[in-house]
Amino acid sequence: MIIAHNDNFGIFNEIINATLKKLHEDSKTRQSYYLSRGGTNLEKDVFEFIKELSHDTVFNGNIELISGQKFPDIVAYVNKNKAYGIEVKTTSQEKWKSTGSSIFEGTRVENVEKIILLFGKLADPIQFKCKKYEECLYDVAITHSPRYLIDMDTTPENTIFSKVGVDYDTLRNLDNPFQPIKQYFRSHLKDGEDLWWIENSEETIRGPTIKLWGNLSSEEKNELRIVALAYFPSLLSNNGKKYSQIATWLVSKFGLVNHALRDTFTAGGQIEIKGIKFPRIFEHLVNDLKIIYNKIESIDTDDLIYYWGVDSIAQNVVNTWKAQCLTHSKETLTEQQFKVINKILK
Repeated sequence: MIIAHNDNFGIFNEIINATLKKLHEDSKTRQSYYLSRGGTNLEKDVFEFIKELSHDTVFNGNIELISGQKFPDIVAYVNKNKAYGIEVKTTSQEKWKSTGSSIFEGTRVENVEKIILLFGKLADPIQFKCKKYEECLYDVAITHSPRYLIDMDTTPENTIFSKVGVDYDTLRNLDNPFQPIKQYFRSHLKDGEDLWWIENSEETIRGPTIKLWGNLSSEEKNELRIVALAYFPSLLSNNGKKYSQIATWLVSKFGLVNHALRDTFTAGGQIEIKGIKFPRIFEHLVNDLKIIYNKIESIDTDDLIYYWGVDSIAQNVVNTWKAQCLTHSKETLTEQQFKVINKILK
């Protein structure tokens, strides 16, 4: 029996716990039935139990099976402005793990305040568990966009929110909920590594193919060299490791593999600027500065801080980029060459 009181979420929890009990009891007598149920069908079973158990509560007649492309699968309304949800997951394997919803929650049903995850292990022996949704999200994986990973045995200190240092409700209501997660993952990358998915929008579109740099047109290659210089002023340095991060950046951002990255930026010998010979890469500082400036101003500030290797950008981003270029150029150029580049940039 569900005890009626003023705590609506408490009532909701009692209904869920009673549903869990009924699932355990029913699966013992109808094992073959539950072994044949997938996620969509179990949602229907859970929905019927919850409806039955919500009689004489505020949720009576206010339970809706959503399923499909919305999140969560079942919604229990207190009123039109307040609701709780049930997300149903299943597995036929001997583990309590699955893939959850997108971190952006763009399909979340409006006014759903809290969500319970009900997980069915539909293998012999059949078992069911339930837990607050955010308490079983232990990591993030990338499909077409970042998605939570579920483990019903996750401990509080091992949730993704504990690792990132931002609680679930705060994170999901951010304009860019991937931002703190991106920062967390970046803090654990080794030199030259990058993230597969680094944008701030769920709508980022990228083709399904991995392309070879050599198959691009001359115009496409030149455009990417310019973009690379905006992201990596370190290209002007003599640091031998500068190409490793660019290689992973090209893969993660553009799906491009370049087997001769050094030649991409050094081929063509030298160029002449103000009567003085320079490495070919410096040609872009003469011909493409305005394009580079426009590109820099369109890049997310956190990305610039990360790729430029600076603690912050307190001044104008273009001026910060210029300062980075001069710092790196000083390692590479003679005093006479440096004076020319300093004049061009300043």
